[in-house]
Amino acid sequence: MSDFLSTGTLPDHYEQLAKTVRDFAQSVVAPVAAQHDADHSFPYEVVSGMADMGLFGLPFPEEYGGMGGDYFALCLALEELGKVDQSVAITLEAGVSLGAMPVYRFETRRRSKSGCRS
Repeated sequence: MSDFLSTGTLPDHYEQLAKTVRDFAQSVVAPVAAQHDADHSFPYEVVSGMADMGLFGLPFPEEYGGMGGDYFALCLALEELGKVDQSVAITLEAGVSLGAMPVYRFETRRRSKSGCRS
């Protein structure tokens, strides 16, 4: 992963993720962002689309239903979403970091201490 820091070129899997999220942001988020802001409404359909894409599972192992990515992948997704709508980006960030990550980390520790595998 550190090679791209010196070359400025992302590995293909990161480039593909950024492109996929960028396309989603431009085609799904952008057309409704201003209306949701004006109406003070929550973009349920956008969040549902992000869930369908697996964005809420980006930094979690596949064995737990995640995408098997890492926090850098999550940051790429947040950057692309944030270019279009900051509230949508922070919804993803909060869902992952404040919601799911503590459950994953502490539940994994609890299970490993108890010897439970499932």
